[in-house]
Parts: sequence; C-alpha cells; structure tokens
Amino acid sequence: MFEDLNGFRHEYKYIEPEGNLIAVQTRLGTVMKKDVHAGDKGFYSIRSLYFDDHYDTYINQNIDGVDERAKWRIRIYDQNSDHIILEHKIRKSDMIRKQSCDIDIGTYEDIIAGNARISASNPELFNMFVSEIKTRGLRPAVIVEYDRTPFVHSAGRVRVTIDRSIRSSSDIDGFLENRGLASRPVLPAGVNLIEVKFDTFLPDHIAHCVEHGRMRRETFSKYYMARKFPFGRKHI
Repeated sequence: MFEDLNGFRHEYKYIEPEGNLIAVQTRLGTVMKKDVHAGDKGFYSIRSLYFDDHYDTYINQNIDGVDERAKWRIRIYDQNSDHIILEHKIRKSDMIRKQSCDIDIGTYEDIIAGNARISASNPELFNMFVSEIKTRGLRPAVIVEYDRTPFVHSAGRVRVTIDRSIRSSSDIDGFLENRGLASRPVLPAGVNLIEVKFDTFLPDHIAHCVEHGRMRRETFSKYYMARKFPFGRKHI
C-alpha cells in the first residue's frame, strides 16, 4: 500500500502511570527543550475531529490490526479556531507520515455542511480530502482531546510528547467553540501516554531518559479508544 517510505518517521508509544511520567518528564527536561508552542504553562491542549466513512473503514482497520492504514482529522490547539489544520496521517507498522494544510472557519463549515468543493485553487491535500468525502462518504466520527507536554531535540528531529487526560466527545457542534466539551476519559485514572517520534535515529541519552524498567511499546490509537469509549453513545 505504502511502498515509498520517503517522509516517514518512527513513532513509539508507551502507556505509563503518572508517577513514571513525572520521572520521565524530569529527566527529559535536562536533555531536551520544551516546544516553544507550550508557552509558560509548559503544555497545550489539542482537540481533533476524526472522520470515517459509512463502513467505518478506519476503525475496523484498527480492530483488525491492519498494518498499513490512514486517517483524516481536523485539529485545533487551545480551543482556538483562528488556526484550523486538516491532517492526513498514514501508518506503516511503527512508521508514520503526516501531511497537513490550513483551512479557515468558512471552509470548515462547508465540510461539516457537505458543501466542500474541489477547486484548482485549493491545496492538493484538501482536494484529496473532498474527493474522499464524495466517493467514500467520509463524515465526522468523534472528537479526541488531551493536554500535551512536548519536548524537542534537533538531532534526529526527535520529538517526545506526554499526553495527559485523553478523552473523547461526541459534541461535534462544539468542536470550534472556546469551551469545554462533554467528554469521558479513554484510559484508567492516573495512566497516560508517551509518544516518541524521530527520523532515522534516536539518540541514546534520550532513549535512556524515556525508557526504564519494564516499559514496553504499545500499539495505542487515540482514535480507536475514543470510538471504543465514546461519550453519550454505546461503545463499539
């Protein structure tokens, strides 16, 4: 399916209790820099609206353990609708590639209303998305929210993020609103996620900061967990 791995990055995931994450975060602070977008508080919130088709292809690929799969989502940060991003994420085993383009509120509203159109003036990625809406019936499926503490390192373009309070919401109408959404957690209390992304190599000193004891990599999908444990709907 994805023969060309150009532009793909490694992505490792670990599910850990909060006590371990605090220790990891402290160690990372000595060898990596905080992402500038984290600001003074040291983290930012992410709200993503995921799409699926009439056959629930993307969620079923997760359930079936398909090794090569893709998903579409629209994302905002800190409940700020001034910057709206359309993303296409594709995965091959533990390798990922993300493509994105900016959209405005009017374009978002056209997507939700079913009025988005292909145009030569649109970004190529947006036209691809609209094509899949028309041919496959993509529609909003679920919202995923969480708070991210991000660390970056120039060597290997390493990015380590700690995602806390991962939760799902069915409040599609409230996606762009600057307010909290009715939601439910998708992980047990006191358990959160570490993600490690890098190009060709992960420096040893960073790997040693992240991994400890019996930590093991997980095949964790926020989208799958949000669909499995949605707010206000029967889970799949």
